[in-house]
Amino acid sequence: MGAIREQAERFWNGEITVLQQHPMTPTGESEEVAPGVMFYQWFANFTAVRTDEGLVLIDTGAWFNQEETVRMVRRFAPDRINTAIYTHGHVDHALGMAAFAAEGQKNHVARARVVGHRAIAARFDRYKRTAGYNGLINARQFGLPAGWPADYVYPDTYFEDRLTVAAGGVKFECHHGRGETDDACWVYIAQHKVLCTGDFIIWAAPNAGNPQKAQRYAREWAEALRAMARTGAEVLLPGHGAAVFGAVRIRQILNETAEYLQSLYDQTIAMMNAGAPLSEILAQAAPPARLADRPYLQAVYDEPQYIVRNIWRLEGGWYDGRPSELKPAAPAAQAGEIAELAGGADKLVARALARMEAGELALASHLIDWAVAAAPDDREAHAARAKIYAARASESAATMTRGIFRAAARESAAKAGITLPDDSRKI
Repeated sequence: MGAIREQAERFWNGEITVLQQHPMTPTGESEEVAPGVMFYQWFANFTAVRTDEGLVLIDTGAWFNQEETVRMVRRFAPDRINTAIYTHGHVDHALGMAAFAAEGQKNHVARARVVGHRAIAARFDRYKRTAGYNGLINARQFGLPAGWPADYVYPDTYFEDRLTVAAGGVKFECHHGRGETDDACWVYIAQHKVLCTGDFIIWAAPNAGNPQKAQRYAREWAEALRAMARTGAEVLLPGHGAAVFGAVRIRQILNETAEYLQSLYDQTIAMMNAGAPLSEILAQAAPPARLADRPYLQAVYDEPQYIVRNIWRLEGGWYDGRPSELKPAAPAAQAGEIAELAGGADKLVARALARMEAGELALASHLIDWAVAAAPDDREAHAARAKIYAARASESAATMTRGIFRAAARESAAKAGITLPDDSRKI
């Protein structure tokens, strides 16, 4: 048993958890999971398939590790890249293509065909328009220096619903489905019974919320997963995390992830139809209890509450049911009024620290944000804010939650002139 299969077994049995090894951990391990099908576990996984007409890549790695991605593929085979299929246009999946294109140009071989859903072009165009914003939110989410790519290799072959790509006698069935993105597709290689899901499966609670990113589509995501479950696949290669082997296990992970999403969608819509405000839905909607212990549905990246918010945004707009929030007073004006009622910003700081000591971090966060908004240059207020948000970050398992809280803590620590303790978690 190779490293990929061994790891897949250990993850499935709970011997390794996603808390111990995050699904985005770039192990660099690779294994031939079917004849001529090489799977790479990378920050974003990708697959190389050998055919009589060259290699077909399903995803191409990220823009920040593209040179190493090329080297990894070349250790498998020196063949020309015949085709690259993007499962979607996120920069960790599609932007390694530039290095493969540069390699082909250097070696004077024909450029690979690049296949993707038609909406990828609009995504790349948007990324160019919003490069600064995307760099900032990526830095906030992952705690890395801000940066964003400027160059994109657009597909030259687009499709709408489905497309079968043929190369050297191997057929790659590409199926569009809206999920984490509007340009997503999953790929089935029938002759090998290999299913490449892209980010429809990431070995974590589905990334269908993400407070800093564009709209996600929980209901259609569930539909796509159920369609994949009908393929009869015997090997599942996810966008992040461990491979899955065996038809029974594959149907389970696909159908149960669909159930997770469908349940949140149905609960949200039912409560919206009953007139519930967003705050009430957030307090009550939850994934099915029977799925709570599934190793592939842990909330280590996204969270169920964020998924509910995205469903609300898609189906009902941005008004949350609170009239005061329709045209609110400026945050600083609100904070000033609250500070005056409390007897000063220092009273809010003291109360925030008391709530933190009592373990009520959500309330502490509201209080300290009011204090800082009312007294933006107060070093003690910022020191307290740094302490509170560092505590919230340390207790948060989800990457994006921890990233936002940690960014707030760093911001106030800098203004208070203090140093935060290291956070050893990398993702």
